[in-house]
Amino acid sequence: MAKFGKERKLRSILGQIAIFVLFALFFAGCSTKQQEEVRLVIPPPPEEPRLFYITSYFGESSFGDSKALDLFLGKEQKGGYKRLRKPYGVFAKDDVIYVTDTAYGLVFVIDAKNKKVRFIGDKPAGKLSLPVGVTMDQKGVLYVSDAKLKKVFGYDKDGKLVYALGSKGEFKRPAGIAVDKKRNRLYVVDVLDHKVKVYDLKSNDKILEFGKRGKEEGEFNFPTNIVIDPRDDTVAVVDTQNFRVQIFDMEGEFITSFGRLGRAPGLFSRPKGIGLDSEGHYYVADAAFNNVQIFDKAGRLLLFFGGAGFDPGKFYLPAGVYVDEKDRVYIVDSFPARVQVFQYVSERWKKEHPEEYKKLKELGGAITAKEGE
Repeated sequence: MAKFGKERKLRSILGQIAIFVLFALFFAGCSTKQQEEVRLVIPPPPEEPRLFYITSYFGESSFGDSKALDLFLGKEQKGGYKRLRKPYGVFAKDDVIYVTDTAYGLVFVIDAKNKKVRFIGDKPAGKLSLPVGVTMDQKGVLYVSDAKLKKVFGYDKDGKLVYALGSKGEFKRPAGIAVDKKRNRLYVVDVLDHKVKVYDLKSNDKILEFGKRGKEEGEFNFPTNIVIDPRDDTVAVVDTQNFRVQIFDMEGEFITSFGRLGRAPGLFSRPKGIGLDSEGHYYVADAAFNNVQIFDKAGRLLLFFGGAGFDPGKFYLPAGVYVDEKDRVYIVDSFPARVQVFQYVSERWKKEHPEEYKKLKELGGAITAKEGE
């Protein structure tokens, strides 16, 4: 019995060593892969390029801080939150990316230019619990919805709490949020109340709300995310369990909708995040299809890309989507815990980058990027 016990203990130790070696090899492989040049153009040549992959962000580990041994031993979280764990919402401005992480209960602030990461919502005042939606106003105040605390918080550039919305019973489960900069309004999607609630940012007063549970025009069934088009003053709301996107004017009057349940291109199964580029194209992530579909303002499908996988351009449970002022498309890939970044090849981008555009067309994706940079 003693001999058997010793053998069992030895096998256990050897097993742990083997597991460690596998983990080390796995992470070493990931590190090598992140440094490889990635060529990805959508759609592939010889079609006209519409998007190309730039990079992916994982947190501080994107800037070379984490090591395989630390990851295996769980040291990467010691003294901080180095790597995204369960991201959901995303916003970006001036090469700074804001990502809500529902596992850690805070916002990752990824400074791509300076290769630094800081955090918002981890201090006692304005401490977050389950952050979901994230957006920013014209003054630089960052707004974050918290689904558990049932509030919306606002933080200045230093992460100091400067705004709080949500008295008792005001929200059931706030999620997607958007700012109407022209009218200084905050639009909040309340998932469990099946409504969009609109507030004056100066007075905190609720100006209006629209929607109720149902499947008719203007009604919702667990809506999740929202985007505002300042060009034509329209509001697009992802009506997740009605498998569609509904379009409203700024006062909540229904205009049109697109999408329905199905497995064919142009249809939805579990639509989540929504973004809008400078030319008025909607980007809608579907967590069931593991893809992103692009529609014009009339709801016509223009392009879709993705599919299940861990490579660049593939997704597992995509969530939040945002398109910045340079038409860079940020897509939260929840299960791999990363944010993938693409460049939309807009007419403006073509004019500003003629040589790069020429390479895209002639060489079939000569623009390269290193994942994690």
